[in-house]
This record gives sequence, structure tokens and C-alpha cells, in this order.
Amino acid sequence: MELVRGLTRSLGILAVFSAAVLLGNAGAASAANPSSQLLCFDGTTDTANGDTGGVVYGGVCTRFSNGATLNNSVPVGSGDYSGVYYQTSSLNGMLLGDVIQLSFNYTGVPTAGSPRISLPIDVTGDGTTDFYAFIGASACSDGAGLVDPIHDATCTIFYTGGPVSGDPNWAAFVAAHPTWHVGAIPFVIADDAGLWTVSNVHLGEAAATGDKNNCKNGGWKDLERADGSSFKNQGDCIQYVNTGK
Repeated sequence: MELVRGLTRSLGILAVFSAAVLLGNAGAASAANPSSQLLCFDGTTDTANGDTGGVVYGGVCTRFSNGATLNNSVPVGSGDYSGVYYQTSSLNGMLLGDVIQLSFNYTGVPTAGSPRISLPIDVTGDGTTDFYAFIGASACSDGAGLVDPIHDATCTIFYTGGPVSGDPNWAAFVAAHPTWHVGAIPFVIADDAGLWTVSNVHLGEAAATGDKNNCKNGGWKDLERADGSSFKNQGDCIQYVNTGK
């Protein structure tokens, strides 16, 4: 029941998040960073920007070099939420079976629904998000502060549409729904009370191409190769931009 309540509560927050992103108001970082950079969103900012329809939400997301702190420790109004996303995701429109990287590291005590990946699902491939799948830290039992459904068979996949409410792992999810696509803008969110950090967030972030300056000042941590693999350091990123290797 706790999970069901969490998913139900999250639907309203998903609507707020979608509106904020479409309006370009999802946090101050969105104006200062290119689409390849990890961006924050939270209830405090969305309320201040008038994206919540007059409902007051709390929660604060604060970026650090390769991730963010999600702080929902001070109850405010109708609830707290905070999270991270990339303005552009290469996963958009991809068949579930073609996704090779979808993960994040975290610190803090997971709840029934936080922190988690919220993955938009496009059932028909028409570019419209029909509902969301959820992969939460509490539903992954790797024991190492990692949510990695592609490589961790203990990660249960829950979702808000379809004939059943979920599948026991990513492989079963893909096998049951071979024609489902990823919709626009996957994100990591916490919408329970608590304090977490999330880092090494991989949600189809932009590949490092064109401008090696995007690798500098910690930018390499938010970029990936065209095959979805991550960089070890700034020099590794710059080498890839310069040589493709």
C-alpha cells in the first residue's frame, strides 16, 4: 500500500515537473547550463515560478560536481520533491530493448519510492508519454548505493499503466513489452521526506561531441560516449571529442 500511495502522489508531481520543463522554469541551473548538463528541479523553485497552480511544495535540489543533493527534510505545504534530469535525452523514442544505460548512485536511506528513476513510457511510438515506469532504490537489492536496472536483476520495475503493475526486473519488463518506447525526459526524483545525494546519473545524457570545453569544469561527469559509456576523467572526455576514441 505504501508504494501505491507513493505512485499515486507522484502523478501530480509529474504533471508539475512536465509543465515546469516545458516552460523552461525547472530551476535556476537550466538557464546557465547547456542541454548536456545535469539540471535540478524542486518544489520550492516550481512554487516560486508559479508552475504549481497555487499549490505550495517544498524540497530543494542543489547541484555539485557530478550529481546533486535532494533535500526534502523540511516539510512544506502539500509535500516536498526534488530531482535531476537532462534537458535532452538520447533515450527519447528508443525501444526499451535498445536501452543500455539507465542508472544512478545514491547516499541516504531509501524509502518505498525515493529516490527513483521515473521513466516515461510511449506505448505506441507516437512521441506521447502514456504513463511512467518507476525504478526505486528500495526495489534494487545490490546493496551498494546503486540503482542500475539494466545490469541488476534485483531491480523491480513498477508502472502506472498496462494490465499489470510491474515486472520483476528489466529483462522481464523488456520481454513483456518489446514494442514500448521511452518517452521524453526521464528523471531521478525523491518525493518523500528525507535527504539524499544522487551522482553518476545516466539518463541518456548527450554524447561528448564538438566542443571539448564541455568536458571542462566537471562537465565530463555529465557527458557520455555515443555508445552510452562514461568517461574516467576530463582528459578521457577531451580525447574522445578530439579523436572519437
